[in-house]
This record gives sequence, structure tokens and C-alpha cells, in this order.
Amino acid sequence: MIITPSHRLARYAVLPVAALAVAGTALATTGVAGAGTLPTDGPTIAMTITNATDSPIVLQGSSNPYGQWISAPRGFVAPHTTEIVTAHNTDPNGVGVDVTYAMPGGAHAVFAANNYRGASSLDGTRITGTPGAYGINPTLDTGYPNMNAGYILVGHA
Repeated sequence: MIITPSHRLARYAVLPVAALAVAGTALATTGVAGAGTLPTDGPTIAMTITNATDSPIVLQGSSNPYGQWISAPRGFVAPHTTEIVTAHNTDPNGVGVDVTYAMPGGAHAVFAANNYRGASSLDGTRITGTPGAYGINPTLDTGYPNMNAGYILVGHA
């Protein structure tokens, strides 16, 4: 087959479209969780936890004493991946949860979310153990009744 300039143009025109499709899919899967698809009979929490480190993190514990997990935390989160944890409570006053992961070197990352009427916060989110090696960049995107929070775990060189 003889490759003409129009064949070359068609081939190069397809590459940017394919790259945009892949990038759009990746962006959609790493966005902040939406609590809009969760139950509507009480407050909800959607936590998007991103492990932006080069090491896996391992679940050490989680607490949801007054509610139910809809999507409980996974046993481990691989490097450079994201998980979405969701919780719900039928008590109209609110719900609070925390998830703790262990990291290399003895550090622990605690991701906390408190979704109470008039007082949504990420208070309690912290690094314990060797805090200088890691950090958490939390964001509170929406509050009561449908809280959306994002957490990016980073390593410090």
C-alpha cells in the first residue's frame, strides 16, 4: 500500500482524539466522589482518598459508630490510585467517620469526616508516627447533608 499525505493526515488526526478520550476517562475516575447517588433519608459522606505516594497503604482501622458503610474502605490502596469511601446515617443530626491507613516507616494517615448539621469539617485528619515523611491535603467540597471530601496523601522527599 502506498501511503499518501492524506493517509498520514488521517493517522495523525486520530491520535489527539484518542488521547483526549483516555485523558477524559482518567479525569472522570479521579474526581471527587458525588454523594448525590447515595440514600436521601439522612446525611451522607463521600470521601475520595488518593494515595499519591510511591508505596501502598494498608488499612489499620475504620470507625463509623453511628452510621453504616455503603462503600467501606478497602484493605489497601495501591500507589497513585484512588478509592471512594461512602457512609450514611438515618439520624438527621449527622454522621462522623474516620479511616486509618499504615504507611512505610511507621506512619499512619487518619482521614476524618464529620458531617453534622451546621458543623461539617475534616477535623481529625492527620499523620501520626513519622509526620515529616507524609502529608495530607484535604478539601471539603460540600457539607451537610451530603458531604463530599477529598484527601490527597503525599510523600515528602
